[in-house]
Amino acid sequence: MNDQLTETRPKKKLPIRQILGVGISVVCLVLVFRKVDFEQLKLALENFKWHFVALGLASLAIDYAMRIQRWAVMLRAGGAKVSGWNCAAPFLGSITLNNVLPFRAGDLVRALVFPSAIGVRRVTATASLLLERLVDMLTLLLSLGIGLSLSPVAKMPEWLGRSVTALAVVGVIALVLIVTLHRPIVRLIVYVENRLLQRNVAKLANVFAVIAQLTRDIGEMSRPRTLLTLVSLSMVIWIGETGLFWAVLQGLNIDSGFPAALTIMAVATLSTLVPSSPGYVGPFHLAAYSAAVMLGGTAAQAASFAVLAHLGLWLPTTLAGGIAILAKPALFKGRASALHDAK
Repeated sequence: MNDQLTETRPKKKLPIRQILGVGISVVCLVLVFRKVDFEQLKLALENFKWHFVALGLASLAIDYAMRIQRWAVMLRAGGAKVSGWNCAAPFLGSITLNNVLPFRAGDLVRALVFPSAIGVRRVTATASLLLERLVDMLTLLLSLGIGLSLSPVAKMPEWLGRSVTALAVVGVIALVLIVTLHRPIVRLIVYVENRLLQRNVAKLANVFAVIAQLTRDIGEMSRPRTLLTLVSLSMVIWIGETGLFWAVLQGLNIDSGFPAALTIMAVATLSTLVPSSPGYVGPFHLAAYSAAVMLGGTAAQAASFAVLAHLGLWLPTTLAGGIAILAKPALFKGRASALHDAK
């Protein structure tokens, strides 16, 4: 009997994406540390000017306060009645989950689980997340362009320049289509939904109904006035994050100004688009290390910078989100309905 149960028990599939992510992280870390003199690395860390940490953390706090406010603006544009304070716990909680779980699980939870706790529809939350990613990508590319143009020592490799241009073109086209064509697209989707209902294909019609609402919400969130607010908040967000990078550079005595820090921030943040282990370990370090070397830092300084910048971003946000989750366990009250809808 036991043998039969063993034979009939389904075999677990290997988590290919997770294995790939960990593999990419390991390769990136090897590329960073293989030529680093660890005695020099230790010396660089020992000589770090720790008073710059306070400036970096203050700048990071402004960064995340604006992120929360931006999310609240998008949700309100989509019809939700929320304040920035209401959005703080679910937003920070999702960042913590992104930092410690694979596959950006925090984003999924913010879209499908946390909205119930603040009275927001899951479709609206999902729409806000999609638009947030698009606006972030475009403002990061703009930040990279500004940093490169103002920094006398920063030079972009040709392959990176082509990649940035391609991303910018795709992002701008997507945003223009959203702003100008979301209404006719919604009408087309609703038309297909009605035809499916006439043919008694209710389940597929429901899918199109959700897509129509998602498109409608993104369109409402991308009205010109709202979009201008979102872009303005996004620039403040990335300036705030740059403040942390600048503080770490100064603490390590890497001679660079704010434009150079802006360049490194944009490159390192864009690197998190690459699949990796939780917390973006590996790709972030490689991008930050390469950018710091490009700006004239030694290998030890660049490696120290990559480690400290990542720690400065990861630890405070993980702690803040962990406290938010513990303080508001009701955030997970939407878990059961989300699981039911997924079935």
